[in-house]
Amino acid sequence: MLRAARLLTRQRPRKAQTRAQHLLVLLRHGQSEWNASKRFTGWVDVDLTEQGREEATHAGIMLKRHGFEFDEAHTSLLKRAVRTLWSALHCCDQHWIPVRRSWRLNERHYGALTGMSKQEVKDQMGEELLQKFRRGFDKKPIGMRPDHPFWTGRDRRYQHLGPNALPTGESLRMCQERVLPYWVDNIVPAMRRGKRVLVAAHNNTLRCLVQHMDNIAIENIRDFEIPTGIPLIYRLSDEMEPIGASTASARSRRTVSARPLPREQREAASMAWGRKNTRKHTGKPDAIGFKGKFLIDAHKRDTEYLANIEALHTFKHRYDRVVSPVEGLPREDVVRECETFGIELPKAWAETKKEIGQKRREAEKAGGIVGH
Repeated sequence: MLRAARLLTRQRPRKAQTRAQHLLVLLRHGQSEWNASKRFTGWVDVDLTEQGREEATHAGIMLKRHGFEFDEAHTSLLKRAVRTLWSALHCCDQHWIPVRRSWRLNERHYGALTGMSKQEVKDQMGEELLQKFRRGFDKKPIGMRPDHPFWTGRDRRYQHLGPNALPTGESLRMCQERVLPYWVDNIVPAMRRGKRVLVAAHNNTLRCLVQHMDNIAIENIRDFEIPTGIPLIYRLSDEMEPIGASTASARSRRTVSARPLPREQREAASMAWGRKNTRKHTGKPDAIGFKGKFLIDAHKRDTEYLANIEALHTFKHRYDRVVSPVEGLPREDVVRECETFGIELPKAWAETKKEIGQKRREAEKAGGIVGH
């Protein structure tokens, strides 16, 4: 019998080892002032619009409602990304996690185009040349000179870089070459240590990371855009390759899109999150190799909006209750401390004793018993 049991034990198939999963959430900042006015922003430190602040708040509430927890966060040196991270961490109640900031996560530097109206550049330069600057992977824009009104060299936060490292304009490839060392030296090691990581950054910075992780062909990355304020979820293997469904829990599967948003939905998603005109995605699963999951469901945006308002209201008022000292400090502890220091029992607790005595006497008359 014992030998047969041993044989059966040997013949049992071993359970397949589950692949380690490392959580990475990418979050593009909410709409900025120059996003709204359609200007080339780059390293100019513009702030969020009111809509952008709402998008950042919405992102944090979504992450909280779907159970995402983080151990550390990374962001750029630009306030639109920093403020987005603040709002997201605030709304998912994770203010305390360590945050690292780096110039390497800054937006792509647009060189001499910085501050210009995209429409005006298109009208004067022509669509073909503009698209070479905007969407070409290897095409560097005309360089920024020291007499440019938004010359980056005057900003003291970049003084340590020196003239050789300070960009005056970047192609998307140059931007990726700037971002990847930070990815390899800081984000990947953190995830290998088991850290769950949130990165709040910029469109081109995050596109570079997506292209690297998903190994998207260079000719296809030009058509891929990350909407403002919508979390992008990745689960990565130990080899830092995207694996499986990128949901934090079963309840988040309902709201995680399985494919990238089409152009019209990206535009709608970047508008105020309470809008009703987000279109249904009817296209085929993406064919460019994108494996991330956007935390969004176009058909439930109105429901999400109302739920988020309720959640935010609850979040704001959860600390409204004021605890009375008589409720929070047990009488016997107060009596002991007063006796230790020879202090008369405070009136509030003395009155409480009288009330208890009165209730006890009333209970005794009625034949009941009231505990102290």
